[in-house]
Amino acid sequence: MIQAAPGARRSPDAIVVGGGVTGTSIAWRLSEAGKRVLLLERRGICAGASGRNAGITGAGSGMHESPATIRAVYAITSANLRLLKTLHEELDTDFELRLPGRMDVITTQEQLAYAEQVVGPKREAGSDVELIDPDTARSIMPGLSPGILAATYTRDRGHLWPFALVTGMADAAARLGAEIRIGETVERLTRSGDRVTGVVAGGETIFAEDVVLATNAWTPRLLPDLPGGALVPARGQILVTQPLPPLLACPFGTNFDKEYGRQAPGGQIVCGGFRRLDVNEGLGTYREEVTLPVLAGIARCLSDLFPVLQGKARVVRSWAGIMGFTADGLPLIGRYEPSPGLTIAAGFNGGGFSWGVIVGKVIAGLLSGQEPGFDLAPFRPARFHDGNVAWENPFTAGEKNNPRHAQQLVDTA
Repeated sequence: MIQAAPGARRSPDAIVVGGGVTGTSIAWRLSEAGKRVLLLERRGICAGASGRNAGITGAGSGMHESPATIRAVYAITSANLRLLKTLHEELDTDFELRLPGRMDVITTQEQLAYAEQVVGPKREAGSDVELIDPDTARSIMPGLSPGILAATYTRDRGHLWPFALVTGMADAAARLGAEIRIGETVERLTRSGDRVTGVVAGGETIFAEDVVLATNAWTPRLLPDLPGGALVPARGQILVTQPLPPLLACPFGTNFDKEYGRQAPGGQIVCGGFRRLDVNEGLGTYREEVTLPVLAGIARCLSDLFPVLQGKARVVRSWAGIMGFTADGLPLIGRYEPSPGLTIAAGFNGGGFSWGVIVGKVIAGLLSGQEPGFDLAPFRPARFHDGNVAWENPFTAGEKNNPRHAQQLVDTA
C-alpha cells in the first residue's frame, strides 16, 4: 500500500482532503506541477464512494435539459473520457477500460418523450447519441426484453475498474513526492479571518497556501457555511452476480439513469439503483448499509430488462456507498469565493468517474495560476449562496419523496 514520502516534514503548498478518484487525481497533478502536496484520507485510498460504484464512465449527463448546461457538462466530461483512453500508458496501470458503448433503455412513454426532447441538444453539444428502436436495441444487446419501447445508444462510452485507476493515481502522486496519510481524519479547517490557512487533523494543525476539499458527501461537515442542502449525502446500493457468460454487450441505464449496470470483464454483472425504495430515498444518511427493498428492486430491474437472467443469476455480493448529491445535480468545481485559500471538487452526483481525472488537471491548473480551459460557471462552488436552495436535482425529480427544499434534508446518521 502507499506509504508517506520519506524525509523531514515541511509545510505543504497544498493539502488535498479525500483519497477517491478526484482527490488522488488532484494530488497527482499538483505534484506534477511541482507543488508540495499532502493528501489526507480518513479510511483508505478508494475506500469511499470511488470504491463502491459500478465503474461506468462516459461523457455528458442523462438528465440536464438546458443547452448551455449540456454543453458545459459535455465539454469537461468529454475531455475526461479522452484522457482516460491514454491514462493507462501514463500510469503504467491497466484499469480495464472498455468502451463498447452505453445504452439507456426506455420502458415508459415519459422516458421516451424526454429522450426525444434531449437527443438533439446532446448531438449539438458533440455527442453521437442516437434514439434507436427496440429491434436495433436488441441487435446490440440481444438479452433485452421484447417489451422495451426504445433506447438511446452512445458508442464511445464504457466502464473501468475503479480500484486500479484510483490506486494508480495515488501511486503516481507518491512517486512525485506527495505525502499520503491514511487513517487521518480532518477535524476542521483553520482560518485567518475569511481565509482558509490549513486544517486540523489528528490534533495537529497543518498550514498550507491552498486547501482542496475532494470530500464529496462529507464536504458539509468540513464546510458548515455551505448553504444547508446545497450538497447532501445520498446512499446508493449495488449487487453483484456470480460470473456469467457474456450477456450484456455494454453498460446500461434506465428510468432516467436511476438504475444502471454493466458486466465486468470477469463475467460478473454489477447493478445498482432503486434509491426510491430506501428510507427517504437514501438522502441525508451517511450509513453504508444495504436494505432488502432496494436490493429486491435492483434484482427485479435486472430480470425485467433481461429475462434471460431469471432464475440463472445468483447474487454473491452487495454493498452500499455514500455519494454526494447537489441541489441542482451539478458538481462543485473551483475556488470557493467566500473563503480564499479553499478550493472544492465535490458533489458529482454518482458520476465521479466521468469527471475525476480531468478535474485533477483543472484544479492543478487553477492553483498554478492557469486558465481552466472549460466553462466552470455552472459548477461554481459558491453558487448556492446566491439565494434559497431549492431542491431541483434532476436525478431525484419525480421520486416519491422528492423534497422541494433541500434544507429539509438532514443527516440521519
